[in-house]
Order: sequence, then C-alpha cells, then structure tokens
Amino acid sequence: MTPDLSHTMVTSVAFPTALGPVWVRISRSAGVGAAPWVLLHGAAGSWRTFRELQAAHHFPTDVDTVVIDLPGWGDSPGIGGFTIEAQAAAVVEVLVQAGYRQWRLFGHSMGAVPALEIATVEPERTLAVVVLSPTAVVAAQAFRHPWRNLHRMFPLLGMKTIMGFLDLTGVLGPRLVAVARRLRLFRLVLRPFVVRPAALTEPVVTALAVDARPAAFALAADALKHFDFSHWKAAGGIQVLLRGERDVFTPAAELAELAALLPHVQAHVLAGTGHFAHIEDPEAVARILADTSGAADPRAGD
Repeated sequence: MTPDLSHTMVTSVAFPTALGPVWVRISRSAGVGAAPWVLLHGAAGSWRTFRELQAAHHFPTDVDTVVIDLPGWGDSPGIGGFTIEAQAAAVVEVLVQAGYRQWRLFGHSMGAVPALEIATVEPERTLAVVVLSPTAVVAAQAFRHPWRNLHRMFPLLGMKTIMGFLDLTGVLGPRLVAVARRLRLFRLVLRPFVVRPAALTEPVVTALAVDARPAAFALAADALKHFDFSHWKAAGGIQVLLRGERDVFTPAAELAELAALLPHVQAHVLAGTGHFAHIEDPEAVARILADTSGAADPRAGD
C-alpha cells in the first residue's frame, strides 16, 4: 500500500515499485505544491552521500528534498531488472506516489544517468536536471571497449575490476571493505576520488565504505554499456553539467559529449574538487542548485 504523505511530515518511507521497495527520505518545506529537489546518488552510494550537501548554508530549503536509495543501493534491496530505463521508471513511480507532479533532479556520477533519462521520458515534469561528475557516454564507451579506452579511463575501469573481484568473493567482499575501514586503510582507497582524503570526516569515510555494493556496481556498469544515449536530445528542463576540476573518473570529454547531445545545457567546473565535489565543496554545489531553482526554463522561449 502506498503511504499517505498528505498530512504527515515523513522522514523515511518505502514505496512499492516494479523493482521492489524503494526507500526515500523526504524533507518537507513550507513550499506546498512546489517542485522538489530529487537527489540521486551514484554507484556505491546512498542517501548518506548527500548529508553534507543538504547541510550546506545555500542548499534550497524552500521546496521539499527527496533523497532516493536507488534499487540495489542503500536501504533499497532489489537489483532484479537492472536497466537504466527501469531505474528511471522506479524513481518516477516513487515521485508520483509521493504526490509530486513536477520535480528538479540532481544526479551524481552514475546517478546522473537515470536523472537525464527521466528528463527525457518526462520532459514536461522535469523543470531542471543538474548532474555532477556524470558517468555516462564516455564511461559507456570505456565499458564497451576497455582496452581502447584504458589510457583515458583507467581509474574507472580499475574500479570496475576491483568491484568485479569483490563481487566474485561473495560475502567476503563486504568483509574486506570493513576490515580496510577498521584498519584506517579506506582513505587510501578514496585517494583517486577526492583531492584531500585526510580532510574527510569519519562519518563520510564510514558511509562510503558501508555503501559499497559490488554486485550492484557490476550490474550498473553492464546496464550502462548497453544503453543508447541518443534520445537524450529530447531532454526537458534546465540542464546543468558539473565536474570537479581534478576529477579523474569523469574526464572533460564526458561533459563535452553531453553538451553536444543535450538541447539546453550549461556547464561548470568546480575548482579544487574531485569526483565527490558535493562532499568536498558542498557550498559551491548548493549555490548552483539554488541558482538553478530560480532560473527560467529555456523552453519558455521556444
């Protein structure tokens, strides 16, 4: 049964979807009926990925915030039927059941892919889509032809190899990650992802370790490898592309490919950050979300 959210301040609730129950954390605001910000994490992420961003001074608080654990990640258990289209459809199911008719989307890393897919299949409902360090077109090319792309996508392909190994080890994989965290070795694992691993708080390091899901990562990479991005030319709403200046997982070529594909796009590079700019510099990302909230829809002039 779909939970009734009409009169209740809900912090955490599971919605039924075609991919199984999806856990959602909704922060209510005074902006009744306004389009919320929907936060979609990347691979090996969950709602915990966004705690620093939501706590940022400039983060929009005049509309609801909906943080979704995508199927197979965080508290959402199901990983069957793992395709980009199915993941995007599950998010739309959740938003409709929650009573939203329009929304703004923020997707990080692989979470950028369902965000842009939703903007394409639901263009009238999507007011804006902001993606940070998207793992999309160039990443898919690397997964299809790894040896051909090894020179420019080595970190991502290396991550896929490590996750594949951990997946093959079964229950031993999460235990190895847990041991690395207890021995304080996990910050070394995070070195390619962030500019200053030593500056990360212990809750951030713990969350990134806990949210590693090797099996789901392998399925996400395979889904990306077989996905056709060409229809994203019909994506709706404001489209903003973000990348950390020192992000080795999302090369500048990724933003260039998306900028050439999307119809209404603007791009920004965030100084002094890596793949997790929303953790390393949450204020900068929050300001962009706030600015995007107040921006005019480019379709108004069409």
